Amino acid sequence: MQASGSTANSSPRWRLSASLIIVTPEAAAGEDYNVLMLKRTDATAMATNQTVFPGGLLEVEADESVAWLQYFEEFGVFQASLRGLVLISEQRPTILAPQGTGCYDRFFKRSKIWAREITLRLAALRECFEEVGVLLCRNRAQVHQTAAFAQAAQLDADFLKTWQARVHSNPSDFLALCRHLEVVPDLWALHEWSAWASPAFVKNGYETVFYMVFLQSQPSLLIEPTEVKEGLWRSPLELLRLHQNQELFLLPPQIYELGRLCSINDFQKLCHFASQRGQLGCTMFMPVGYVCSDGMVFALPGDDLYVPEPHLVTKPIEFSGTVAELNGRSKHLHRYESTTATDFQIHINIPTLNGHLVPKQLPNEKCKL
Repeated sequence: MQASGSTANSSPRWRLSASLIIVTPEAAAGEDYNVLMLKRTDATAMATNQTVFPGGLLEVEADESVAWLQYFEEFGVFQASLRGLVLISEQRPTILAPQGTGCYDRFFKRSKIWAREITLRLAALRECFEEVGVLLCRNRAQVHQTAAFAQAAQLDADFLKTWQARVHSNPSDFLALCRHLEVVPDLWALHEWSAWASPAFVKNGYETVFYMVFLQSQPSLLIEPTEVKEGLWRSPLELLRLHQNQELFLLPPQIYELGRLCSINDFQKLCHFASQRGQLGCTMFMPVGYVCSDGMVFALPGDDLYVPEPHLVTKPIEFSGTVAELNGRSKHLHRYESTTATDFQIHINIPTLNGHLVPKQLPNEKCKL
């Protein structure tokens, strides 16, 4: 096998982003819950009918503004409440601890350095409002409550349309919206779920943290037409089958996460699992690609083919044999393989990282995960 790399100085930069996996108990017969996914418009999609979880880029001017901290203090949010969102661990992905553990104390002294556990949650909630008009928030009476479920604000249609357009044009207006409504974004209902980065050979890649949040009913959506073509409330299994039938297009992180969700079919059990597991943090999954004669294999952390510095592998590694031959060379597997645009299969025979779920295979043989 031949690998190509680069020096640290020439390695690509990843854009930071956050996404929400919104879970509600209303689902089709035989399923216990749905998740929300969005079909991108042709102008914003990488492929026809590309479908993603709500979310988008971290906006430094808006999401990392010290004005948020001042507003939280004015609102009566205690420092301990915000500190509770911050996980201190040597194993944290860079996206969640970019300045080292010392940044957290400086953050609470009105430094411009923010804890990313807070600002990425703000980004995810802001993007959710921008894309589908769903504002997950707490008022003054709710801010100190411990609640398993988030609540979507009930807003007048004209008011919602006006403010959605404002926030879409100027992300800093998300704070202005919260001030106007006298609410704070519900950071505490978001459970850290996973983190993914584009392979290093992808230009203008992303590093994304996925958060999971639970609602007791499906909120109404106001689709932002320049970014979103359609909102889909479907079970994880339905979404994976739609991908296999080429009715929508999912990228590997979405396929992998939907496969994980297929391991727990019960809404209440998933809610309990996500809230407990979120305290264990997450490991960054930056796939390392191998080109075989009949397809591609992407190694993930813990796999024998994973490398210590995946961000330096700026070209796929070439292997002269088949996918099956490459798989046969390894004892410890944590990888996915793809031979066509819709064929996707995960191999994992190692203990899951961070107490997580094993992605489940679809029962239909021709619909592989």
